[in-house]
Amino acid sequence: MRFLRSGGALRAALAASVGLVAAAGANNSAWAGAWPMAEGDLLVIMPLSATRANDAYGATGKVVPHSDYRKVELAPYLEYGLTSNITLLSSLALTRDTTDYFGYEFTQQSISRLELGARVDLGEWRETRFALQGLAVRHGATSGDDPFSSRRGDIDGEIGLFMGRNFTLLGMKGFTDTYGGYRYRPGGRPGEAKLNVTVGTRPLVSTMLLMKAESSTSIGKVQAEDTVQRVAASKLGLSIMQQFTDSISLELGGMRTIAGQNSLRQTTLTLGLWYRL
Repeated sequence: MRFLRSGGALRAALAASVGLVAAAGANNSAWAGAWPMAEGDLLVIMPLSATRANDAYGATGKVVPHSDYRKVELAPYLEYGLTSNITLLSSLALTRDTTDYFGYEFTQQSISRLELGARVDLGEWRETRFALQGLAVRHGATSGDDPFSSRRGDIDGEIGLFMGRNFTLLGMKGFTDTYGGYRYRPGGRPGEAKLNVTVGTRPLVSTMLLMKAESSTSIGKVQAEDTVQRVAASKLGLSIMQQFTDSISLELGGMRTIAGQNSLRQTTLTLGLWYRL
């Protein structure tokens, strides 16, 4: 199917970069994308993920068979508090993906993308924290002949808004972190709108549970195509983060595509090491 694409290409961002959520310290309820890094602080994340899909969502959203697809990705990510309200972002993704097409195996290894950006704290209004994020993404790999997928050398531009709130439920501290954004994609490929929501609760002082929902959809049509071809995916995820020291945390989680159109139905497992200086 010509328009099928993987969630990695669909999101084209690190699991930890947009809608980023982490445990900040034993005395804090949470730290999330809507809140700025403290000036001079550095956060290093090393997420290793494994993804597999052997079916997909067709043009009508119905699940259909698909060639077996596997991906392993190491995506180191950095955040640095430049000032009290500006946080710099950077990430690099090392990817190996394999497709088994009727017994023929195709494998690609690459530095699939480099991301640079910044997040600006806009302050708080009615107990909600706001932040504006800009991101540039350079792609280092080409995904087959899919006209929606980025090509090697493409540079995407993304802008989005974070909204974050703290809460207390049944004595547990927690937060919600919502990100809505738009990604411009060159080469006559449609743009992409996305909405990510994360809810975190802390049942124990050093343990945090994270529930994540991610949705994205293409906007516009492929250049030189007569009809609008839509690509969309919605995912749900759950992870647990254990904090060992004020600086070191470990996250283990999974995510599953639950609905889509012209996209793979993926299952992803992620193990991430978080280190804050």
